[in-house]
Amino acid sequence: MSINGKKIGAGVLIILLISTVGSIGVTPKSPDPQTRGILEYEPRSHDFGDMFEGEWNTTIFDIWTSGGCCELSFDLSWNCPWIDAFPTSGVSNGEHVPISVTVDTTGLDHGTYNCTIVITTNVSMTGYFNVTLNVISHTYPALAFYPQSHYFGILMEGVTEETTFDIWNSGTGTVSYSLSWDEPWVMVSPTDGSSSGEHDLITVTIDTTGLPLGSSQECYIDIASNGGNKVYALWVIIGTTPKIEIENVTGGLFRVNTVITNTGTEDATGVEWKISLSGNGLILLGKETTGKLPILPIGEERTISSGVILGLGDVEITISLQNPEALPIIEKTPAKLYLFYIKI
Repeated sequence: MSINGKKIGAGVLIILLISTVGSIGVTPKSPDPQTRGILEYEPRSHDFGDMFEGEWNTTIFDIWTSGGCCELSFDLSWNCPWIDAFPTSGVSNGEHVPISVTVDTTGLDHGTYNCTIVITTNVSMTGYFNVTLNVISHTYPALAFYPQSHYFGILMEGVTEETTFDIWNSGTGTVSYSLSWDEPWVMVSPTDGSSSGEHDLITVTIDTTGLPLGSSQECYIDIASNGGNKVYALWVIIGTTPKIEIENVTGGLFRVNTVITNTGTEDATGVEWKISLSGNGLILLGKETTGKLPILPIGEERTISSGVILGLGDVEITISLQNPEALPIIEKTPAKLYLFYIKI
């Protein structure tokens, strides 16, 4: 074969090789069918418009899934105390799930307020429902106070505790007020005042000395003013009680662990616990683990652990403790899943 023939043959071989490699690199892969639901929700926002302090109102939006073979599960979260939503979680296989959003302007000063309800799902999709309102002033003196009640919990006999609340004028002019109550174990300071819009701090102190063990005590503080009359309520239970606390939350291989302690004055019995995962990550295994401690003695600690967890991506770990002798405890911790390793 001539030199020219060899050159032509080599050129053809190179062209064929490039063509083959190129076709391998650019051949499109058939798309996988949609295996998860698609988050849908309407409307996307709501403006409650002008509202006075102390009013409440409600709106509704729907969440559902469109497409996919599997169900959509979702959780709602927000960080605005003047908003409440129900339900806070749910599941859709195509049906619409109505979400009721309630706003309460009690304790809000004049001005515009915005809040976002975050919708996290099991399909790596996140939604945002936006709420706005504008608190306006009354055209006359109007008494406002916040918070409107306080629960001191379970206290031992012979101790003192205090709390505070604000009084102010949410209208025009000046509100003059005075406070009165009947129970001798309650002290309030100051007992009168006036406000042209500024907040006055009221301190409430209780002394449980001499109160019967195991009793439930309540007190109603009357607030009389030229801008209306209202009542501040408080409660306390006298007795010994367990106090359960979550010390820390740790991750690692396959499991989430946490230490719970009883720092109260009584053994805790029947402590029900739950470790659950939610968020945008893919949770393959271990979404929820529950258990029950028969007893958690005074001053002692116990370690509780989740089941085996497998997944990928960002999640939120929620640890909840419930005991008939104490208030429920809920602690949320962000984490990241690396298949079988949980990083907190």
